[in-house]
Amino acid sequence: MQLLPHSLTAIRVFDAAARHLSCSRAGDELFLTQSAVSKQLQSLEEYLGTSLFIRVHQGLELTDAGKVYWEAIRPALLMLADATAKVRSLQGGDTTISLGMPATLGQRWLIPRLADFNSAHPGILVQFMPRLTSDTISATLNAEIRFGRGHWPGMHVHYLLGRELYPISSPSLISQKPIKHPADILEYRLMEHVQLPQSWEHWFSGHSVSGYDMRRTQQYEQFSVMITATLAGLGIGLMPRFLVEDELRRRKLTLASKDALKTDCGYYLVYPKDRSQSPALKTFVQWLLEESSRTHV
Repeated sequence: MQLLPHSLTAIRVFDAAARHLSCSRAGDELFLTQSAVSKQLQSLEEYLGTSLFIRVHQGLELTDAGKVYWEAIRPALLMLADATAKVRSLQGGDTTISLGMPATLGQRWLIPRLADFNSAHPGILVQFMPRLTSDTISATLNAEIRFGRGHWPGMHVHYLLGRELYPISSPSLISQKPIKHPADILEYRLMEHVQLPQSWEHWFSGHSVSGYDMRRTQQYEQFSVMITATLAGLGIGLMPRFLVEDELRRRKLTLASKDALKTDCGYYLVYPKDRSQSPALKTFVQWLLEESSRTHV
C-alpha cells in the first residue's frame, strides 16, 4: 500500500487533465485554479519519477508513461465512483443531489440563487462534484449541467440558458471610439469561446458587415477568463449576457451592441434515462427550469 500516492486528489486531477489535455479545462471541471492543477500534476510526476505530460503550445500531450498510467487508473476510479454511489444510497442519499457543472455557471448564476432553493426545500441537499467521464454521467452524480448543443444520447436533456451571445465591452474601451454601427466593432480586438468558433464571423454576417479578419479574434477556453479579459479592456467578448448581469448593472461592463447572435449551443441540464429519478431530483429540476425561464438570457 505504501506505493500508492499520498492523496487521491492528484489522481483525480491527472484523470481530468488526461481527458481534456488542458490544465484550465481540468481546473474548470474540478473547481481548481490552473495553478493548483499544475502543482498536483507536478507532485504526482515527482512521486512517480517520470513525466506524464508534454507541455505543448495548445495544451498537454500524454507521454507513453502517461498513457500507460491513465489506462491503468481509469477502471479503479470508476469502481470507486460506483462504490461511493452504492454506499450513499444506503444512507438515504435520495435526498441529496450530486450535481456536476461548469465552474463559471455555478459561480455566476446557480450558487447565488441556491439559497432560495434551500429555504423552500430544507430537506434537500445539493452538492457539487467533478465529472469523472466526459461522455457519460458518473455513478457519483445524479445530474450535470453541460455546455454544448444539447445532443447526448441516453439522456434527459433540458435547455437552461446561453444560446444568445451578446457583444460585451468595458465602457472605458469603447469611450474613445463609440460604436454607432455594427461595422464599428471591427476597430476592436475581439474575443470568442473556443467551443463557438466563427461566432464573430456569423455575427458580422448577420449584420451584412464585410471586412472581418479572424486573425484579430482571440479564443478562450472559459467564459470566466473571457469576462476577466473584458473587464481589463482587452477587447470585446461575445458571450451570454446572463453571466455578466451584475457587471452590467454596476456599469463595469456594457453592451457594445444590443443585437445578439443566436446559436444552437447553450447550457443544458442532463441526467440518464436509464436511472430512476428521486423526488428530490424532480423537485430540483422543476426549480432549475423555473429559475432559467426567469433569467434574462
